[in-house]
Amino acid sequence: ALALEPNLPKLWQAGKSGAPAFPKFNNPPEGGITAWYTMRLTALGEDRENLESLDLDGAIATYEARDHERTQLWQRHFGAG
Repeated sequence: ALALEPNLPKLWQAGKSGAPAFPKFNNPPEGGITAWYTMRLTALGEDRENLESLDLDGAIATYEARDHERTQLWQRHFGAG
């Protein structure tokens, strides 16, 4: 729930009830939802403001690009591939 509404504890303390609406994805590819939540948490950790604009396709593309970068770094570091 905090990945969807980071201010949830403050809202509760202020007497505002409710829970965030969890997104619904139509026919997501395998791993797509995990990629979405991963990139959502990454954006929160980087203190980015545009969390509402994160769509499934964009999250998957960003996740794959980040994965590719990390693979290249790993291979350079360890001399593989």
